[in-house]
Amino acid sequence: MNPMQRFVKNIGSLFTSQILSYLISLIYTIYLVRYLGVENYGILAFALALTSVIGIFADFGLNILMTRELSKEKSLTNKYLNNIFTIKLLQISILLVFVIVIVKILGYPTQTAYILYLMMIFLIFTTFSNFFASIFQAYERLEYQSIASVLNNILMLIGIFILINYNYGIISFTILYALVGGLILIYYLFILTKRFELPIPKIKIDWDFWKPTIKTAAQFGLMGVFVTIYIWIDSVMLFFMQGDQAVGLYNAAYRIVLLLLFIPTVINAAIFPVMSKLYGSSKDSLKLIVEKYFKYMILIGVPLGVAITLLSNQIIILIFGQAFLASSPALQILVWATVFTFGNAAFVQLFQSTNKQLLLTKITFMGMIINITLNFILIPKFSYIAASFNTLITEFTILALVLIMALRTGYITQRKKLLNETIKIVISSVIMGLFILIFKDLNLLILILISAFLYVFVLFILKGIDKEDIEVIRNIQK
Repeated sequence: MNPMQRFVKNIGSLFTSQILSYLISLIYTIYLVRYLGVENYGILAFALALTSVIGIFADFGLNILMTRELSKEKSLTNKYLNNIFTIKLLQISILLVFVIVIVKILGYPTQTAYILYLMMIFLIFTTFSNFFASIFQAYERLEYQSIASVLNNILMLIGIFILINYNYGIISFTILYALVGGLILIYYLFILTKRFELPIPKIKIDWDFWKPTIKTAAQFGLMGVFVTIYIWIDSVMLFFMQGDQAVGLYNAAYRIVLLLLFIPTVINAAIFPVMSKLYGSSKDSLKLIVEKYFKYMILIGVPLGVAITLLSNQIIILIFGQAFLASSPALQILVWATVFTFGNAAFVQLFQSTNKQLLLTKITFMGMIINITLNFILIPKFSYIAASFNTLITEFTILALVLIMALRTGYITQRKKLLNETIKIVISSVIMGLFILIFKDLNLLILILISAFLYVFVLFILKGIDKEDIEVIRNIQK
């Protein structure tokens, strides 16, 4: 099986389960947001955002480094398992103390403090679940992550319906997050010991291993810190500058675009170990994967951006209700930030797998500085609309920089072909957009289905899908 076949088969198996997972997630998010309302959902969104920013330090690049190295050499599994487990125990203990101290110093209301503490418990469980998942990813056994994702969302769906039915408060929903996180961790431990026949990790301190590992992981870790900050800092800054309502409106739109990100997330999980193995052994195959990945992300992302921009009001009302209609402008802006995220996915995975993570760290640092600076300047005046715009500028900047570096390092050789294909994708998307504008009063589901068919049809007519693409589709169907 060639690298492209392996790539598409991994995606095919993972993609189906992830679609199911995200559909379930969408359902319970809709009910949760409507039940809690703008202000209470704003508090929960703030807690999730804050723990996400803090939580990146519980990993600090160790997972991605372990995946990359184990994909090349499986015999190092026990060494990484025990040593990194010990490092994570130390990191999470420090972070837990840090959060308790910060909550006391800032004097949060009792309810908010309890929510943050419960979210830290959830974070602890998630940290170790992700740790085990990175081992499965290195072995290219992505089905276990898929099952965990579906199981997590089914449990959340059942729990949220029960809590809503009995009219429980916001703290109960936070307890649910922690409880489900613990159950998923138990599942991962079962898979680790029974399917992979690996021992439960134990405390191991090997300074000769720790020093170079932490040094290299820190390059990934800093990149993760910068990315996490510019993704979630908007909600944190909105909370302090504009209050619960602004956070709730912003996050209603943000939740929709985050759901869209499952597409590159799935592909990233499948492609990263493959790229890592190809680095140094088959540069031509690596180039092919990068160029095709970029094309497919643009092929999917641009029409999504056009459709959601034109249908944002209907989408917001359908998902969250009339009370969240003010989120529509934010959604129209954020969806294009997501399109840029789709575009940069191929190059981010390329640089991570080819030992150029320090370059990515510098790029994401620039993105973080731009985002925070614009937030300070614009949020006080334009609230969550400014936060949306700032995210758009940040993602565009990162895409431009990684694209330039990919060109300079020689991983894009078919420049004219990619440009021509991108133009065809844009033309097809514009024609689809005109159709949506003309027939916008149609039933939303019917309109979306016909628009998608029209887009693919025009793309075929313009030969935006070539013989290589058809071969990839055939590989997926096998």
